[in-house]
Amino acid sequence: MEESYRKDLSHITWDEVFARQVRRAGLVEEWMEALHLQPGARVLDIGTGPGYVSLVLAGRVGPGGLVYAVDRSADALAYLARLQHERGVAQIQRVVADATTLDPGTLHPDSALVTMVLHHTDDPPGIFRSVARLLPSSALAVVAEFHPEGPCEQGPPQQVRVTPEQVRVWCEAAGFGVLTYRRQTPEHYMWIVKRRRDEAECARSTLGDAGADDAAPAALPDEPQP
Repeated sequence: MEESYRKDLSHITWDEVFARQVRRAGLVEEWMEALHLQPGARVLDIGTGPGYVSLVLAGRVGPGGLVYAVDRSADALAYLARLQHERGVAQIQRVVADATTLDPGTLHPDSALVTMVLHHTDDPPGIFRSVARLLPSSALAVVAEFHPEGPCEQGPPQQVRVTPEQVRVWCEAAGFGVLTYRRQTPEHYMWIVKRRRDEAECARSTLGDAGADDAAPAALPDEPQP
């Protein structure tokens, strides 16, 4: 667990953040498999940070694909830009932006990752509404976080971790249908969700927005067997 945790990651360097992202390489492989990523795909990476996940995604989608690497930190994306230059990776479009206010007119992903970012933001429901506005009907997204009941030997402290039940509530309020829950490790879990056909109406619904934080947590499905 991080002893001096800050949401904006100002307590550590981008080198350290990148090293932590690398240690989650096995999780990233599961996320990509869940999205059925193929060469030529366009995928949205929310909360890119220094960019390890975006670089792995770029390798999967290939030169004909595109990764939208979104982060509110220009410094983090400058770190990624340097790595892209060093490695000759052109198929990553860096987007310095608040993930709650992304422009559907400029970003056109066909799937999305919202991974290890919710505990860094004050508006998780806003992120899901924003992502939902960008995705076409039936598009898949993976949401991954640190489990509050994990051993807390790595990652943020327990008090800022988000429960799977709460993530499900936010996803459904934004217009996603929940497909699969998976406990990836004692520390990590993931949801696979799918944009509903009526998402455009759901995302714009002020009634849905108002109720997203107060809705009762839904029960988790049975975890899949190995």
